[in-house]
Amino acid sequence: MTTTTLTTTLTRTRNDASSPSTSVLQFSSSLRRRTRRIGLRASPSSSSSSSSSSSSKNETDERNETTTTTIENNNTSKLQQTEVITRLWSNVNENEGYAHESGSVFGNAALIAGTTVGAGVLALPEITGPSGFLPSSEVLVAMWMYFVATGFCLAEVNLATLCALGSSKDGVSLFSVTRSTLGNGGALVFSAAYVFMHECLTIACCLKGAEILSSGKYVADVGFDEAVLVFGGAIGLFVALSNEKVLDFTNRLLVLFIVSALIGLVSLCVGEVDAANLERSDFSVVGNTIPGVAVAFVYQSVLPSVVSSLEGDVPKIKKATILGTAVPLAMFLLWNAVVLGALSGEDLMTSGVNPVDLLASKIESGYGTVLIDAFSFSAVATSFIGFTIGLKSFIADGLRSVDVKSEPISYALTLIPPLTFAITYPDVFISAIDNAGTFGVIVIFGLLPPLMVYSYRKSAKEFESKITMSTEMTRQKALIDSIALPGGDWTLFAIFAFSACVILQELVERVGG
Repeated sequence: MTTTTLTTTLTRTRNDASSPSTSVLQFSSSLRRRTRRIGLRASPSSSSSSSSSSSSKNETDERNETTTTTIENNNTSKLQQTEVITRLWSNVNENEGYAHESGSVFGNAALIAGTTVGAGVLALPEITGPSGFLPSSEVLVAMWMYFVATGFCLAEVNLATLCALGSSKDGVSLFSVTRSTLGNGGALVFSAAYVFMHECLTIACCLKGAEILSSGKYVADVGFDEAVLVFGGAIGLFVALSNEKVLDFTNRLLVLFIVSALIGLVSLCVGEVDAANLERSDFSVVGNTIPGVAVAFVYQSVLPSVVSSLEGDVPKIKKATILGTAVPLAMFLLWNAVVLGALSGEDLMTSGVNPVDLLASKIESGYGTVLIDAFSFSAVATSFIGFTIGLKSFIADGLRSVDVKSEPISYALTLIPPLTFAITYPDVFISAIDNAGTFGVIVIFGLLPPLMVYSYRKSAKEFESKITMSTEMTRQKALIDSIALPGGDWTLFAIFAFSACVILQELVERVGG
């Protein structure tokens, strides 16, 4: 699949949807003006004549009016078949006669949702338990809004970088985006933190997936080490050998499994929920839930792929981002209510006890454990796919910068380190989640995005002041600006300040502890 840049295309007929270069450059208003001019030219120029001439003129005017109406009706019919193009380029398939091949909003939303619903949701009850249902639910909603905002920030600078450098099959990764906005120093820090965070989360997914496979309930005689290799190796190989359509379908299917399993769990556990457990709250410790909740909303690694798949179409990118994160938010709130409502405060405070395991023991039906395992396995599988795609894209882009273009090397660097670490240290699930959230997610996807946007906007203003922008450059700039958050620099400052406060609080607590 290649990319064709749109230059002066403003509208396109629906009948020519497969041909991105076909354009209609007429606007409705210009067409109406043109038909009016046609009618005026056809009318007589002389107005001083006898009554017979006046009658002839009236007949001519009637014919002209009829002709004008016919032309206007024909043009209106054509205009009704057109659509405004909001994409910045067109993805085409070379193997199918350069047919237009655009990703779908629902497919990309499923990719985002699948990446979001992963290892973080499995650790959520243990993280939110001390504060209670109401305080932790408020944190969940607030962090969802926060990460949608930072996602828009990353999409804005990603679009700008794509327009400046050109797009590719995988889009331009966050490595190129950070280097173009924060320089080599910022890109180096971002890269180290990005890889560290993704390695931690990939390790967590491998550990939870291997735990289910090696439990003996579904596959006999599989050790933990072998289960790590089967889970990570098989899914990693599947990602490497599959095209975008197959991965899209797989993510949709896994998200469907997750939702179905959650609905089944809720129906089984609703009888165990005690309203008194949901009323328990402790707002004094709510700040401690933020890093763990942050891990639950990690999806930004697939944003470059989403932006590229949707051809830089800002309305579609917004819809995919909001929908793809809103579904996990609803699931998190429901999952949080079921677990915290079914378990007492004493159960949740018991050290070394997994709340999910406690919930399984309370479900009398034999399907409870199966549903929990199906929910957990589907969650870590779809999350593992998203992390693999994002990290591979990031590493491949970095290798291209040093003239190394090799898919096998990119996948090897993506998969071998986390699989090796998971086998060597099998008891670091919660530790991996905690470290990824504290010094990974908030730094990379909270602190830096507003700085990147601020740097880009400042450079764009300087660039505009020095040159006369072409029509296409103006169009691209307007489309990129349409994803910008309201409030300008003040909004960017608020996001940055909140992120800095969370990081500082964690540093103080760790040093003090």
